[in-house]
Amino acid sequence: MGNFIFRLQSLLNVKKQIEESLKNELGKAVLEYENQKNTLNQIENEKEELIGHINDETKKGILISVLRDYRKHIEYMNDRVKAQKEKVMMAGNNVDKYREELIKAAKEKQILEKLREKKYTEYQKEQLKKEQNFNDEIAAYKYIDI
Repeated sequence: MGNFIFRLQSLLNVKKQIEESLKNELGKAVLEYENQKNTLNQIENEKEELIGHINDETKKGILISVLRDYRKHIEYMNDRVKAQKEKVMMAGNNVDKYREELIKAAKEKQILEKLREKKYTEYQKEQLKKEQNFNDEIAAYKYIDI
């Protein structure tokens, strides 16, 4: 009896490769998202330390010109925080995009795998039927020979 051949096997193989590739891309995107969040936390911590330092200096007494410089530095830190939040948001959107693509690819692969299982079950039934017919023919020949 012949071997089972699924006519869409090459497509199923491609879908599996696509799914694996998307898993890798999603992993990279998640890693990038975490890195961007960590960078944001570092910038916010630097800003908080700067504000704490300014408060300490203010209690001791500080020149207006130095206070202006500190204010400019705080504005700079606020701009960095804002820019980093944008990067975090973009990285998060990228994660969402890859996650959606992965879900879609996994569904497509699953459909093909279910189709393959169905075709294989049909193949097995057909093979069993052929085998039963063959056995019936052999039994009939033996009966005729007797």
